[in-house]
Amino acid sequence: MPALVVFAMISFAAVNCAAQKPSLELLDSKASASQTAISVVAQVKNISTSDISGVTVYCDFVNASGRIVRTEQSSFETDPLKPNSTSQFKCETKVSPDIKSFKYRFERMFGGPLIVKAPAKK
Repeated sequence: MPALVVFAMISFAAVNCAAQKPSLELLDSKASASQTAISVVAQVKNISTSDISGVTVYCDFVNASGRIVRTEQSSFETDPLKPNSTSQFKCETKVSPDIKSFKYRFERMFGGPLIVKAPAKK
């Protein structure tokens, strides 16, 4: 498949996602590091009216300019995640001096990306 077609499909999916309501809320996220690993533990809440199942969490570890250095996959501890229920997930990667931050992406096995409501500012 030509790269332009793939790009167009991704762009179309991103536009459609922007119009959708969030189905998850990121409640909390904490990172810790040892000499060998960076670990992230986070909690999400299902704010939709239906079960959410088959979610893959992509933890993108990024450098100072926001470019992805490494991506690790995880999943929710609770699957399916019922409406108004919460679940935790964990990501871990090898330490790298290039890694300065991280961000998440959530995708359903059969349904594409999930829209996530950011945590309330403290």
